[in-house]
Amino acid sequence: MQKANPKDIIEYTVALVSDFAKKHALSTTQAFNYLDRYQAIKFINQNYNIAHTLSFNDILEDLSLYCKNRGGSL
Repeated sequence: MQKANPKDIIEYTVALVSDFAKKHALSTTQAFNYLDRYQAIKFINQNYNIAHTLSFNDILEDLSLYCKNRGGSL
């Protein structure tokens, strides 16, 4: 499997955090802190090769569930 370009991962993560913030009526800082607290940022970085093939709606739902399973309340 080819290793992902770090720039692509960063751009994808920034876009996800922004859309997650909009979806949950949070600032981007709040969204990032929430996703980081429940290790979703790490999850995205580790699974970028699969995650970026999903629709944004699917991955946003998955991230919400991922965080909820780790104690998040959004």
